[in-house]
Amino acid sequence: MAEIITNRYIALCPLCGETSTFDLADNELINNMQGELATFTLESHGDPPHILFVYIDKDRNIRGTYPFLVKQSAPLGKRGLNYNHLVDATSDITTDEAESFGIGIIPYDVHIDGKSKKSYPNEISLPEILGLLIQNRKLESLPVPTEKFVEKFTSIDNDLPIIVNTISSQISKNYKNAMKAKKIISKSDPKLANRINIVDSLAAGSILKTMAKKSVEMDRKGRELQEIMMYSEWLRHYHRTYFIVHDTEKIRGSNFLGRFSGILGGKPLIACNIDGLGKIEPCKNVQTFKEGLGEIGRLIKKDFLSRKFTGTIFHALSEQNAYRLLEYLSIMFKIEKEELQIESCCSTISINGGLGVLGLSIYPKM
Repeated sequence: MAEIITNRYIALCPLCGETSTFDLADNELINNMQGELATFTLESHGDPPHILFVYIDKDRNIRGTYPFLVKQSAPLGKRGLNYNHLVDATSDITTDEAESFGIGIIPYDVHIDGKSKKSYPNEISLPEILGLLIQNRKLESLPVPTEKFVEKFTSIDNDLPIIVNTISSQISKNYKNAMKAKKIISKSDPKLANRINIVDSLAAGSILKTMAKKSVEMDRKGRELQEIMMYSEWLRHYHRTYFIVHDTEKIRGSNFLGRFSGILGGKPLIACNIDGLGKIEPCKNVQTFKEGLGEIGRLIKKDFLSRKFTGTIFHALSEQNAYRLLEYLSIMFKIEKEELQIESCCSTISINGGLGVLGLSIYPKM
């Protein structure tokens, strides 16, 4: 009888900072391999409770951890809110997280292998998207059609103002389609159309989620609509995103990065929201991760001068590099590590940038 070899793993939860220790037999690791990675789910922990998806490669290295909130029985939801809050699903806010905050999600479709479509996050989750990318499946993120925005706006059953946060108009047609929906509604229900306030976030992922959550927090504190919209305007203008694409081959079919594929080589470093105008541009082709760190540091110095900043480091199954980036930034800019959360990559960037992508979205501390 063959000897069963078991190894012990320690996974750090990026949401709450707790570590989980578990033992795993090599044959179980091999049997769960899909492409270069195997995926395992750990038991729920923390408050609010959440489970942890752990991705392990064939060399027994943990490549990434992704927390997923467990549905709670009594979320605060929309109680005490003076406005309706909507955000498109490129924010990667989970359905349970959105419900607990009182935020409505506008889903988008993921096109799989040019054949089937699944609604994100209703029919497919971020861990499932990462699983398909591991299998080298071809994925495409589709814009939210105008009629879906019309459907969402007209389904609201109260007379409160509506705040809608959308992905950058430089990346997707969502903002344009939301504005079209508002114009269509204005012909049949002008009062409803006047209540709709649409924000072009000039962002995706964590910053878009931050905008939606901040809107709710300000609403619960009794802030006026104008104040909330002014804060969103400030955040959309002053945030910056920088990320390194691991493999240029993965971006050739991308909706918003494909146009760079002919001029990029090595590991391209891409900057978003340049000059606060939403522009996306390749900055430099770096050959090593260390060179990429130095270039990110240079861009932050140029964009933020001496201002302190906060935000999120994101990655698509390159967790070790994410922590190296956190260590570098904490030393380079003398900031507390708690100012930068580490999250598994947003669905839109992982679909368009491929596995191995690493970056951060930051904005000045007020």
